[in-house]
Amino acid sequence: MISIGVCDDNHTDRTQVCNAIEDYIQTHRIDGKVFVFDCAEKLISAIGDKKLHFDIIFLDIIMGDMDGMTCARWIRQQDKLIQIIFLTSSTDYVYEGYEVNATAYLVKPVNMKKLTVALDKTIAEIKDVMKESIAISRGGVTQRILTTDILYLESQKNKVNIVLARTKERIAVYTTLDEFVQYHQSKMWIRSHKSYVVNFLYIEQYVSDKFILRDGTVIPISRIHKEKARECFFILLHNQ
Repeated sequence: MISIGVCDDNHTDRTQVCNAIEDYIQTHRIDGKVFVFDCAEKLISAIGDKKLHFDIIFLDIIMGDMDGMTCARWIRQQDKLIQIIFLTSSTDYVYEGYEVNATAYLVKPVNMKKLTVALDKTIAEIKDVMKESIAISRGGVTQRILTTDILYLESQKNKVNIVLARTKERIAVYTTLDEFVQYHQSKMWIRSHKSYVVNFLYIEQYVSDKFILRDGTVIPISRIHKEKARECFFILLHNQ
């Protein structure tokens, strides 16, 4: 299911956008749900409490105590994958939007054709990302894991531990790390060490000899992998 958030403190604008999204979902037969917020603080609370996970957020820029751009910066620190679509009565903030990798700007009152184009683009990208997964067999049962759900990979003797981002579950696969990443390739993998591969999506901070992940996990960067890891990180950062 695709989860869509709409955050706007103007009741009329909020209702118009929500109705348009609901119509789009029904017309295109998309398994989706819309969640509505009348201020940035409530949206942040829902994300911070892990009550909801969003794929797309329609976010008004000019709101009350917390404006949409400040809210977007906070969201981007938590999740690099959420598609942010700004709602605005002014185009003055377009350049600031590059900081948070905004997908689109919709000027209010929102033009329905432009909203449809924005949804077409974002949903296509979401579906593309969700296709990237790995299949793991355990006890005769095959389990498919989205690469976006993997925090990092850790080599330990004759096995690779797949550490999941949300649950911190460790799934053991009996193979080498080299063989694993060769067979299960992802554009988001960064090899930082002979024993570690980190998922770029969860990197909070890059230091010369380590990656610090959003949950506080520290992944070392070895001297041998330092140059390549740095190159991969900044290429992915630019593309995001």
